[in-house]
Amino acid sequence: MYEIGQMLYLLLSISVDPIVSQSDSLRLPDIFTDSLIFQRDMPIPVWGKSCKHCKIKVRINEITLCANSDQHGNWNIKLPPMHAGGPYIMYISDKKDHLSIHNILVGEVWLCSGQSNMEFSLSQSNHGDEEIQVSANPNIRFYQMTATRDARPIAHKVYSDSLIDEFRKNHFYSKSKWQSCNQQTASGFSAVAYYFGKELYRHLNVPIGLICNAVGGTTTQSFIDSLTLASHPQLSQLLFNREDDDLVHPWVRERINENLGDKVKDNLLLHPFAPSFLFNNGIKPIVPYSIKGAIWYQGESNATNPEIHDALFTALVKSWRNAWQLGDFPMYTVQLPKISNRSRWPEFRESQRRLSESILHSGMAVTIDTGDSIDVHPKEKKIIGSRLSLLALAKTYQQPEEYSGPVYTKYKRLGNEIELYFDHANYLMTNSDDNHFKGFYLHGFSQAGNHEIILEAKNIKNQGAKLIIPIPADLLLTSLRYAWSPYPDCNLINESGLPASPFKIEFKGNF
Repeated sequence: MYEIGQMLYLLLSISVDPIVSQSDSLRLPDIFTDSLIFQRDMPIPVWGKSCKHCKIKVRINEITLCANSDQHGNWNIKLPPMHAGGPYIMYISDKKDHLSIHNILVGEVWLCSGQSNMEFSLSQSNHGDEEIQVSANPNIRFYQMTATRDARPIAHKVYSDSLIDEFRKNHFYSKSKWQSCNQQTASGFSAVAYYFGKELYRHLNVPIGLICNAVGGTTTQSFIDSLTLASHPQLSQLLFNREDDDLVHPWVRERINENLGDKVKDNLLLHPFAPSFLFNNGIKPIVPYSIKGAIWYQGESNATNPEIHDALFTALVKSWRNAWQLGDFPMYTVQLPKISNRSRWPEFRESQRRLSESILHSGMAVTIDTGDSIDVHPKEKKIIGSRLSLLALAKTYQQPEEYSGPVYTKYKRLGNEIELYFDHANYLMTNSDDNHFKGFYLHGFSQAGNHEIILEAKNIKNQGAKLIIPIPADLLLTSLRYAWSPYPDCNLINESGLPASPFKIEFKGNF
């Protein structure tokens, strides 16, 4: 417990106020720039620094509110909710300074976070060049948080002492500003976030603001606040970088050691993949800026340890919701797609699926029909952003959109057949020309019990939202699995063309 207490002290000591300044001049957090978008129909926090015990005035759209700064110069004003619209100008003043923010819109604001597949730009994606040509839309705006060039966790690079000192000040991301969507800005922005925002705008017809703070290689624990990690009995051990720690992806541990070199023991927490680092650098500076929800595409750097993913992702959701104090705002995730040579990805996908059903106001975009056999960065991103938008449109905005592929619910055994029943489908189909259902495997033993047997299920029939699977008479069935491999050949979809998530059924007793 002493070690955990010491580590918690270090975590808290490097988490500084992102707008602390030696000056007493009027100052706002970096996210308050021209062309920003505020979340509609929710209170609008505006905060910053000023002189001690000074009166601060904020005015926008004929609304004026005042507050006094505290003894440290901190102030916070919460503007009343506004409907979608704009453009507006906001004026902020104290007794000696005046600031103004121009071209403000009010609409829907989403945080887009995770690791490299969320960071993956539109220009890198399939058909990105064509999409960029038609991307201009002044009602869609980006706030892109990008790591400074020297701070990127690149292989075989050793961080300088001066860079580590910058990390202590929470200087990891470059200074950014809100920008309208056009050919120049869309090109380098997250492809997944771009397509998500484009679909939201098409259906809602209100301004859309997208904040992206994704960083390649990111661990889930890096985005969780220190108190949440340190107080969790299973996750607190992530605060230590032991060589024998199997809970940290070997690649992640290798990169940390490469970048920090012989300074790793004293500066473990000052690395982008380290616990709480990106919470302090990428989340804390934008809290309490009002958002509607978040989309999350991450997992590759934690997929070697699916046994702790339930705890990790639950802690992430708790951490963010506690930070924003906006209630159980929606968080929609991307299930990892198919890829070869990733032995524990099936288990990780199952954790993602399970959490998407158990965490309030969450959901998951199934991507098992996409991916690349050798590249962890598949280039087909439009389908990912579009499926995330279906989740938001249906579950957050209550629009009549089908957002899910077939979801297995129950089974019945009838003689030498097993019937599988599904929700989110009126009719079960395949996405292949031969119309043969693929990806189902029967696991069990011979009748004598002396041979383990794995058989691909054949001659599967569909009746509406039900599948009928024959079972060989000489098979003692123990489990049935669908798409349960790193790179499965599977094809189950519903009439909306959305794929079923991988799943498995474990049969108990003498089935």
